[in-house]
Amino acid sequence: MEDDRTAQGAADAGRSAFQVSAETPLLERADAGSPVLETLPAGSRLVVSRDEGPFLYVVTADDRYGYIADGTPVQPLTWTPDVERQAAASMERHLYPQRPVSARDLFAAGLTGPLVSGAGSAMPAAAAPLSVRDDEPFTPAAPPTPEERVLIYDRIGANKRRTLLLLMAFVVFTTLFFLAIGVLLTANSGYDPAADWPLVVQMGAFAAILAGGIGIFLYFVSSAAVLAISGAHEVTKEQAPVLYRIVENLSIGSGLPMPKVYIIEDSAPNAFATGRNPENAVVAATRGLLDKLEKRELEAVMAHEMSHVGNYDIRLMTTVAVLIGLVALLADYALRFTWYGAGARSSNKEKGGGALGLVILAVAIVFIAVSPIIASIMRSALSRQREYLADSSGALLCRNPDALADALEKISADPEPLEVANKATAHLYVANPLKEHGSFLNNLFSTHPPVAERIKLLRAMA
Repeated sequence: MEDDRTAQGAADAGRSAFQVSAETPLLERADAGSPVLETLPAGSRLVVSRDEGPFLYVVTADDRYGYIADGTPVQPLTWTPDVERQAAASMERHLYPQRPVSARDLFAAGLTGPLVSGAGSAMPAAAAPLSVRDDEPFTPAAPPTPEERVLIYDRIGANKRRTLLLLMAFVVFTTLFFLAIGVLLTANSGYDPAADWPLVVQMGAFAAILAGGIGIFLYFVSSAAVLAISGAHEVTKEQAPVLYRIVENLSIGSGLPMPKVYIIEDSAPNAFATGRNPENAVVAATRGLLDKLEKRELEAVMAHEMSHVGNYDIRLMTTVAVLIGLVALLADYALRFTWYGAGARSSNKEKGGGALGLVILAVAIVFIAVSPIIASIMRSALSRQREYLADSSGALLCRNPDALADALEKISADPEPLEVANKATAHLYVANPLKEHGSFLNNLFSTHPPVAERIKLLRAMA
């Protein structure tokens, strides 16, 4: 067994926290040739996240992610029951409900009491626990009751189940829509829909294939179109070091490929993610978001957007948006086409087309007429569930639900409208950029859940 005075030995011995005994490079990747993020001074405390071969993936007390060599000399630390009780009381008193427990909070709160090294010698106490910044006003919210407290994993599971149900309903709706198109095309061709169901199915399948070809094209050009509409431009680490480093850290922490980073030159705070998959993802933030949010809030917002990438929400919602657009387009053309097919339907009636066929045709026309509305309602409901899921996943990624709640409060309260946003792109943003007033119809068609409800759930996760 390895000596527990090395990082690997301490981890193998079950120690998840230790301090380094000498200056230690914190690497960007699990590679000896990787760039050094920073040099940790002797005494720096680390929490082990996972083993990466000859390296360990760790989190510093300042919430920085990186890799250290497994042979790094360390001083193992052991928590005693008294320290655990004192740490828990300190966290509850000083941190909850303003902030969740991060690595920084863990060390600050837990080290107020004596720590015992691996050899059993007492170590000096650290400074008092971190508190809310003194230079900004803050009124702590009332802590949630046990009934209101929501576990992050419970929220993630519930949102995934609701998304699955909505997707199943959407598949059924799309199938019925193309069957209705088939009924209309069959009737306009002079045949009885009630007696010629194979032809109805063939006509519907033809319409679906045609729509699918158009949809595939739109799917591949959608990201470029969104970026062009928003006026976003790509930035490098040198041009936007804070934003780029935050996205870089979240990418490492989530195991996702590093997305391209864009900035929208708009003073309204907001952000969005786009792209077909994680390999082609883009995250964009407005200049107002960088200027008006604290770093912890900015990190939480970008964690929300990275969660959209990791959950494949971009692909899902792009596909759904394309289908909704095609449904509206086909419905419009189909209803116009009914006028030109009137003569064929009259000829069909003279040939003995039954009343059942006319009833089926009437139902199909009504269904096609209301399909764009139904599709929009379903798209909005699906989008709201994915926003809830991204809130939960983002809180898990940045380990700071309260920071995301604070960010949403600031974004929603900001009076400046996002000039580059419109109804076609509004569903992409972390918060609805259109500043619509609350009403039943607006809530029904809104792509975002009510901000107050999102904040309440995030507070309950802390």
